[in-house]
Amino acid sequence: MKQTKAYRSFEGAADLAQHAARAGDYLKEVCAACAAGDRTAAQRALRQAISELETARAGLRQGGA
Repeated sequence: MKQTKAYRSFEGAADLAQHAARAGDYLKEVCAACAAGDRTAAQRALRQAISELETARAGLRQGGA
């Protein structure tokens, strides 16, 4: 059984959370752009959100963000 403490703190957790928060901000931009009917802005914001999530995922796979 793994220790709970190991899950609560790992190197780079703050960076991982920061990338996820930025992705959330970009997703809000996607929603706003869709509501305004701006397809180009929605696509750009979605690509940026995906990039932030990919960066976070890569950091998590390496054991730190």
